[in-house]
Amino acid sequence: GRASIDGWILRSGRIFKELGCNVVLPVLPFHGPRRPKHSGPSPSFPSLEMVDNVRGLAQGLSDLRAVLHWVRSQGATAIGVEGISLGGYMTSLVASYEDNIDCVIAGMPAVDFPAVFRRNVPEEFRSRPEYDLLKGPAGELHRVVSPLEVAPMVPREKRYIFAGSADRLCDAVDQVARLRQHWDAPQTLWYPGGHMTGMMRRDVWHFMRSAFKNNGVWAPAS
Repeated sequence: GRASIDGWILRSGRIFKELGCNVVLPVLPFHGPRRPKHSGPSPSFPSLEMVDNVRGLAQGLSDLRAVLHWVRSQGATAIGVEGISLGGYMTSLVASYEDNIDCVIAGMPAVDFPAVFRRNVPEEFRSRPEYDLLKGPAGELHRVVSPLEVAPMVPREKRYIFAGSADRLCDAVDQVARLRQHWDAPQTLWYPGGHMTGMMRRDVWHFMRSAFKNNGVWAPAS
């Protein structure tokens, strides 16, 4: 939710300058300026509060759809959606509810929050009763906002994924491969690295640029 950081991580500056595209950077619930200003601990998203995660994902999806509808109302000739990590989750969700998108790129996507937490919580937490909730109940609850439960509306040839083969947060098998299978094995770039390190790699940028250009999301220099 901070433009100075998001613009660098998401390559929005290069998308703007090299592809000639207008760029919108939506801020998800409880991020950046959308965090409550009151004193005391603020709610976070995602968190171990599973109901809050469902609400955050549902609100985020609603926000993104509203942004897309506004962009179309401004006369956009082509629209691409790209997100990383939690943004990759949101990208895969919006691809299941909007069909008028020319290109979607899910980077290092999480697709199953309970599984992410089960894999990454500290060892001492695993003996607590709350940990058991991350198994059956949390998984059932998250199905209502899971991109794996809804068929994508964006055609296969317009879907792209990139991810790190050594990602310890969004596991290559437990998270990324499940989305890739659900998306019918679209074009995918696996880079040798962990979470977020891909955003510093040239091959990831070339992959993103090619995905956008091959689907008309660019403005040729006049």
